Amino acid sequence: MSTDETANLTGRVIAGRYRLSHRIDRGGTAEVWRAHDERLDRDVAVKILGVAADPAFRDRFTTEAQRAASVSHPNIVTIFDEGQDGNDAFIVMEEVRGRSLRDLIAERGALPIGEAVRIVGQIGAALDATHRAGLVHLDVKPANVIVNDDGNAKLTDFGIARAARDSDERELVGTARYISPERVLGRPVTPRSDVYGLALVAHELLTGTPAFAGAENEDLLRDRLDRGAPHIRAVDSGLSPRTDEVVAKGLDRDPERRYRTAGEFAAALAASTSGTPSVTEVLRPPVRMAGRRRGPRVDSLLAVGVVLALLIGLVLLIGRSQGTGGANGGATPGPAVPSVAGLKLDAAIRTLQGAGFNAHWDVASSSSPDKGPPCSVVSQDPAAGARSAPGASVSLRYVSGKDCAKQSD
Repeated sequence: MSTDETANLTGRVIAGRYRLSHRIDRGGTAEVWRAHDERLDRDVAVKILGVAADPAFRDRFTTEAQRAASVSHPNIVTIFDEGQDGNDAFIVMEEVRGRSLRDLIAERGALPIGEAVRIVGQIGAALDATHRAGLVHLDVKPANVIVNDDGNAKLTDFGIARAARDSDERELVGTARYISPERVLGRPVTPRSDVYGLALVAHELLTGTPAFAGAENEDLLRDRLDRGAPHIRAVDSGLSPRTDEVVAKGLDRDPERRYRTAGEFAAALAASTSGTPSVTEVLRPPVRMAGRRRGPRVDSLLAVGVVLALLIGLVLLIGRSQGTGGANGGATPGPAVPSVAGLKLDAAIRTLQGAGFNAHWDVASSSSPDKGPPCSVVSQDPAAGARSAPGASVSLRYVSGKDCAKQSD
């Protein structure tokens, strides 16, 4: 759309109820506008497809609303409505006041590890819900994740999502640098294709740079299949080897060698950024300082004393972790808390109990920014993927409804 056409959309009322105020984003032949639903008196976002869109894009657009609406999760942008207004197709969705990850990374560079891990965990939970609904998103990238003012991530844009059972792909659609190797090779896609996309997002969050900054055509896509993704420590040597291994596994060119689920990848990433030092790290030999040479007896005794002190400290540290059942360290960390946000309350309780955890639940306040259908869980604490001792309690907040926990009482 031209500048004049954009200006003409300001104040336009779509489908007799959605009054457009100003454009939020633009990509290809579609635009996203902030609007006000005059019938329900609420602010919404409206995605509009202009008449210039080709038939293939128009087909994808008409199915986007149906597929996105089939998944209900606090970390997925909710779809309210879709339809046709004159020559323009439109989708109405919840308005998320915030910024895309693409813009945040462009402004801030690499995010703090804790913040990056939290966002990856939220996207992972959204993708797990998508896969449970039988869909593969196929376009997981920073531009399609919005972080609201409270720091919660929301996955959006199901424009090229499709059923996991569909094995043939007629065209290679999506941003080139975020397309998985199996799609480049024309092979079937699975939820592990989205694990690859999530690992690319994690790479970008941790390093501040995309893994494939220059891959913008099919020749470069195929060329990178031979080299694979660069390791995050090649960009930032300060990142831990354990975290490097987790991201590398998520970016493996062979889908079968990646993590099975997005939640599993997110949990492994979280675990890799916490815990006690390894024995080899603790017992690293002391550095010999340049200067006056010491006698052999004093030097040897000093080295032995340092090693003994470190050994004693390590034993006490491991003992403390085992004694408290610590989730972040010790020889036997607790199990990962499963993702239950988006599930019905009774199903969430059964899932947690089956994983060895206790559940406590309460109705979410009416002012909570997370909404969903009656009885659906909108938040959990600890978050999905966090390590906790067996039998620990997980607090749930859910949308009010009738007999939500009746089957679990």
